[in-house]
Amino acid sequence: MRSAEEIMRHPFRVPEPLSYEELSRICDDFDRAAVHPSTGTGNSAAKLNEDKVRAIRQAADAGARLTPLAEAFGISARAARHIVRRTSWTHVQ
Repeated sequence: MRSAEEIMRHPFRVPEPLSYEELSRICDDFDRAAVHPSTGTGNSAAKLNEDKVRAIRQAADAGARLTPLAEAFGISARAARHIVRRTSWTHVQ
């Protein structure tokens, strides 16, 4: 079984076809390892940082309503909802 590093050394030359399992494992490795450079505070338009995202999630877990919480952090209620549901800022634990 070839590793992701082995394949990346020669990305345009694949000596033999990849099995579905091997391709799936390699894609999973890349998904876990790669965080896009413009993710989170790497995005120049980001209004929040990781600490603020954690604070929003903790406050929501404690029962805070999203609209006042969003206003306090200068974001939309929709953005706050996505943060709490972990559909955005997914890299923050």
